[in-house]
Amino acid sequence: MIPETNWRNDPDFQAMDPKKQQILIELAQTLQGKKLTEALPLMMEWKGKMDREGISFTPEENALLTSLFTRGLTPAGKQQYEFIKPFLKR
Repeated sequence: MIPETNWRNDPDFQAMDPKKQQILIELAQTLQGKKLTEALPLMMEWKGKMDREGISFTPEENALLTSLFTRGLTPAGKQQYEFIKPFLKR
């Protein structure tokens, strides 16, 4: 779902706490090659883990997450993501 790009070089990503960076790298690896319907349960599990660990993201970090998750999606996939995005925010 998250295409291989240079997102790790993004200034917003680089400015994140290293723990958040590692979590996002692991999430990206988990979601690699998954369709949105396959990724949704994994993303909800990820959100639950973030909630349990008390980890939240700034608006800038959330914008980066949206960018990561929507790169390479079809217009229909982007529409689906926009629908589920409110459920993923913390």
